Amino acid sequence: MSTTTLEGPPRINTPEQAKYAPTTEQATASSAHNRINIPLNLENWKTLPQEVQDQLLWFHQYVLDQKMSYKDAQEALDYDNSTVFKILKGTYEGSWANVCKAILSYRRTAEIRGTIQQADFVENSATRLIFGGLDYALANNSVAIIIGESGQGKSISGKTWKERNNHGRSVLVIAPAYGGTKALLRDIAAAVGVNKNYSAPAMHESILRAFNKNRILIVDEAHRLLPGDRRTNPVNLEILRDIHDRTGCSLALLATARFDGELRKSDYMFEQLLGRARIIKLPKKFRQVDIDPILRQYVSRPGKVLAETCLKIANELGRVRFLVEILKVASRIAKKASTRPADEHIFKAIKLVQEMQGGF
Repeated sequence: MSTTTLEGPPRINTPEQAKYAPTTEQATASSAHNRINIPLNLENWKTLPQEVQDQLLWFHQYVLDQKMSYKDAQEALDYDNSTVFKILKGTYEGSWANVCKAILSYRRTAEIRGTIQQADFVENSATRLIFGGLDYALANNSVAIIIGESGQGKSISGKTWKERNNHGRSVLVIAPAYGGTKALLRDIAAAVGVNKNYSAPAMHESILRAFNKNRILIVDEAHRLLPGDRRTNPVNLEILRDIHDRTGCSLALLATARFDGELRKSDYMFEQLLGRARIIKLPKKFRQVDIDPILRQYVSRPGKVLAETCLKIANELGRVRFLVEILKVASRIAKKASTRPADEHIFKAIKLVQEMQGGF
């Protein structure tokens, strides 16, 4: 008998299999502790009121992002496993209004829970530019290409923006380091609940059904999608453009500074992508006003020498990512001394890291 998956009933090839094959509801009920992985098909909800669609979209994406099991979803909505399956699949025949109320009730709890989690994020001029670019793309159903040096906070800003705009409309993936087109499609597929074992064309078609003009696809580390040879057709970028063109969804690419230069000097013509895109370039140098909010998370009143030292580190030694690593080391040093972090602990952390790296 064929293997049952969570995306639907088992494949039945013979009458003998049909006799013993479990129904979809039986399959999902027996897999309560497995992660839910149901593909999003917006067509199944298009006849529902917009406010119901909005709640369903939020819950579907939340389930995928949080890697919830059927047991988790059952406890969240107080519906049995087979009903949860039908709700997420879009085939439920009961009261969608009651489903909407259950989701809204759980959503309030989930959002309150999210606000009390410790944040590693602080706004500065760079993060505001990133937020502005993502807001622009979503508002205009357009493409935003956000360019910045490594370590400027692009990744955490994209993640934070997604969490703050968590209406189920935002899908965030990290461009794969290797694996080509199939790897990119598999990562997007996983983010929207599509079976990653489909063929590339089948995955692509299923992904298209998960996007519309109300959604945004954010791709971090997008410079990885550049072809190794300047004369090669950049298939991965063309796939992203195709998703944008065919569904009307917004598209945002977060990339290092070389991305823009490579696009413009490549033998392959990128006017189809560049002509649709708004390019946001982050400043190459941070100002003291950008670093102070990060520093004040650890030391309430940093001294002038410390502030200037941290600014120099952020601008010359790996940027904000490296600075935050040092601040976390300082926090640990202070904790061992049973005291709050102060300037002296950060200078100790800087010295420790210098010794570990042989100076910097």
